[in-house]
Amino acid sequence: MSDDRFRVVVLDDYEKFSTTVPAYQEASAVADVRVVERKLTTDEEWAAAVGEAHAVVLMRERSPFREREFALAPSLRFISQIGRGIPHLDLAEATRRGIPVSCTPNDSGASTVELTFALLLALARHIPSVSQGMRDGGWPPSVGLLLEGRTMGVIGLGRIGSKVARIARAFSMEVLATGKTLTDERAAEAGARRVSLDVLLEESDVVSVNCRLNAETRGLIGRRALERMKPRALLINTARGPIISEEALVESLGRGRPGGVGLDVYDEEPLPPEHPLRRFDNVILASHRGYAVDRILYQRYQSAFANVVAFTEGKPVNVINPEA
Repeated sequence: MSDDRFRVVVLDDYEKFSTTVPAYQEASAVADVRVVERKLTTDEEWAAAVGEAHAVVLMRERSPFREREFALAPSLRFISQIGRGIPHLDLAEATRRGIPVSCTPNDSGASTVELTFALLLALARHIPSVSQGMRDGGWPPSVGLLLEGRTMGVIGLGRIGSKVARIARAFSMEVLATGKTLTDERAAEAGARRVSLDVLLEESDVVSVNCRLNAETRGLIGRRALERMKPRALLINTARGPIISEEALVESLGRGRPGGVGLDVYDEEPLPPEHPLRRFDNVILASHRGYAVDRILYQRYQSAFANVVAFTEGKPVNVINPEA
């Protein structure tokens, strides 16, 4: 990077997508832009990547930025955050340091909804193991689970959960829903019946986790909750990893329940290579693909780079800590 230009570092672009959007060229016209396509782990790697950066583009929760990262980025003047969720970003520290943080708009959640049913159908019809058996020259006699007439339990009937409920109804499933602020009327609008969490777990053949991660939902699905589920039920999580206790889930899977698990999110991402969840045949693992589709990545990188350009012009937009 040259010493006299505004310096921007894009972090954690695993898909190598950021340089494909037109706004990347616009940002490159006013700044030196460097893209990091892998996870940074050591202080040395972080310092080498962001030590001279004036701005960073953070890819959602892939890119933690707390006291340690701020200390390793002494030249930082601006953060462009992809998405609006910032549990990984110390906003108070950014504000204290006088660093404005701009976000990009949320999407409709449709891509996460689609992945929820991709995981569900893959589990219900044993698609990964059947496909592998076919590749190995066999003709696997797998017995699938018919969704019609079964019960779907949706934990969190918000922007995403309500869409999950409506699609479940299209599969002719009965839908139960639970949530702290959920009302009977809102549940009915999505074709669901409001119940307690315990009832949902006890009666559902499929449980889909679609709530936000916060202090109340962290560890919501632990040992007690897993024991309440039907032994052959399917559990899907496309929300946030820590909502399900990984320790409890591994223990429960070791005892043969639930019947199948589809996960897109984890306590630690990327998932460590030796993580015990990798060893269960009835667990389907995705690499946090819920939002990682072409249209959404395009829109978010476009907005993120536009935020950078606006800052270099002295007209920052979409700032969530204007006091900085």
